[in-house]
Amino acid sequence: MEDNLIFKRKIYSDILKWKNSQIQNSALLIEGARRIGKSTIVEEFAKNEFPNNYLIVDFRKESDDLKSLFNDVKDLNNFFRQFFLLQDKVLNEGGLIVFDEVQFCPKAREAIKDFVSDGRYRFIETGSLISIKENTQNIMIPSEERRIEMFPMDFEEYLWATEDNDSFSLLKSYIDNHQSIPKAIHDKYLEKFRTYLLIGGMPKVLSIFIKTNSFKLADDEKRDILKLYRDDLRKHDNKYGTICGTIFDAIPSQLAKDNRRFFISSVSGKKRYAQLEKSLSDLCDFRIVNRIRFINTLESPIGLNVEEDKFKLYFCDTGLLITELTRVSEESMNKVYFNFIKGKKQSLNLGSIFESISAQQLCLKGYNLYYHKYELLGENGKLNSYENDLVIEKDFKVNAIEIKSSSNYTTSSLDNIKKKYKQLKVSRYVFGIKNVKYESDKTTYPIYLLLLLF
Repeated sequence: MEDNLIFKRKIYSDILKWKNSQIQNSALLIEGARRIGKSTIVEEFAKNEFPNNYLIVDFRKESDDLKSLFNDVKDLNNFFRQFFLLQDKVLNEGGLIVFDEVQFCPKAREAIKDFVSDGRYRFIETGSLISIKENTQNIMIPSEERRIEMFPMDFEEYLWATEDNDSFSLLKSYIDNHQSIPKAIHDKYLEKFRTYLLIGGMPKVLSIFIKTNSFKLADDEKRDILKLYRDDLRKHDNKYGTICGTIFDAIPSQLAKDNRRFFISSVSGKKRYAQLEKSLSDLCDFRIVNRIRFINTLESPIGLNVEEDKFKLYFCDTGLLITELTRVSEESMNKVYFNFIKGKKQSLNLGSIFESISAQQLCLKGYNLYYHKYELLGENGKLNSYENDLVIEKDFKVNAIEIKSSSNYTTSSLDNIKKKYKQLKVSRYVFGIKNVKYESDKTTYPIYLLLLLF
C-alpha cells in the first residue's frame, strides 16, 4: 500500500504560533497518545516552515553513540560538531531540530534547557504520553519546554480529509442566523458524522479507508492500534503493579449497561478506590481514556463537587470503541456499518457511542467533564431520579447537556433542573439526531454541531 495520506490538522496553527512568537525562549513538546499523527504533523511543519534547514532525529532508530552525546552538553560547540557528523547533515543557525519520540532518549529532553539558552536552533519534541511519563524519573524536566497536547482527529478535521472544507462555516451560518438546517443538509451531515464515528480519528485508519473504501481494512488497523495500547499497558502494569490493562479491557462491557457508570468492583474485587486511583490516573494521563466524574450538585464551581469514586470511562477514540464492540465477519460488518451510517435499526449500542464521541470532542477542547444525578419529589409524591449526561463549566457558567441517540426525545432530566435548582442559572442543551430547535430556555442541536458550539 502507498504511503499514508497527509491530513490538515488544527494543531499546525498552534505550532506556527510558537514558531512566530516574538519571545523565542522555549522548545515545543507535542505529546499525546500513540498513533494520533504527532510525528507526521511535525515533519510536515518542518518541511513547510524550515525548508532545507531542518533535521528530524527519531530516537526509536538512533544509535547508542548518538544518544550518548546527550550525557555531556557542557561544551555545545563540541556537542553540535559531533551531533551533525553523526547525522551527516549541518543546519544553518535558526534551523529546526526535531526530537521525535524523545521518550527514548530522556537525556536529550533534559538538555533542552541548554539548547534553548544557546539559541542557535529551534527545537520541537514529540512523545507518547505513556512513555514520556515513565521516562522522566531520573532527569530534570526543563522549564523551557512549552507543552501542547494532540488528540485524534475531530469531526471538522475528518471533513477536511474528505475534501469537505467549507461545511462548518456553512453550518455555523445557520446557527448564527438562528435558523434550522435544511433537511437535505441535515441528513447529509448525520451520515457523514456516523461514518466518522465508525472510522474514528486515527490518521492511518482514515488514510486506509479513503484509499480503499474498506471498513474491514480500516478495522484491521484499529485492532492493531488496540493491541499496541494493550501491549503498552501490560508492560506498564508489570513494572508498576497497576491494573491499567484490566480497566481498559472492561470499558466496553461497562458502557453496555444502562447507566454506563464504571463499577470498580468489576475489575478490583475487594480493592478500594484509593488503591486503584493510580491506574485510573495513568490511563487518563496517557490520553487513552476519558474519565467523566460525578458531581453531587450543579452549584459553581462544579469541580469542587466531585465524588471521586463515581465515574464513567470512554476510549479516547470512538472508532476504536466501535471496533472493540464489533467482532463479526466482514460480510456482517459491512451490513452492520451500512445500517449504522443510514440510521437504520442495528445492534450497536448507540447511547454509549454518542456519549463517547461527545466526551471525546469536548475533552480535546480542554473541558473537564462531569455528569450529575439528582432526585426530585414528583406531583404524585414519588421521589424521582434524573441524570444529566454531561455537565461542563464555561466562562464560570454551568452547562447541562443531554445526549440523545434516537428520535424519541425525553428531556425530563433537563426540564426539572429549574425545579431542583431554583436559584441557579444553568444553560441547557440537547444534542442528538434531530434538527435545530430553539426554545426559550433550552436548545436542541444535531450531534455533529457539538464541536462547533463549545
